[in-house]
Amino acid sequence: VDIVLSDMAPNTTGHKQTDHLRIMAVVEAAYYFAAEVLKPEGIFISKVLQGGAQNTLLAEMKHHFKSIKHIKPPASRKESAEQYLVATGFKG
Repeated sequence: VDIVLSDMAPNTTGHKQTDHLRIMAVVEAAYYFAAEVLKPEGIFISKVLQGGAQNTLLAEMKHHFKSIKHIKPPASRKESAEQYLVATGFKG
């Protein structure tokens, strides 16, 4: 697989910390799937919410991808915590 793109998001509760943990669980599941199916130099993109619980996952991803960036699309509301995690250059 060349690319895994996850725009998944769980239902939100309105509680910022709970919502962040819920989306990070979904991101982790998508990442572990990607790690199983991506070919070398593959790309992983996933919706995330800012909140701090992503540090462990990002540390692991840095071992498996050449580049990791956070991107906020222009279509996303300014006050939204939504971003996309873009990891390129899967090392296998």
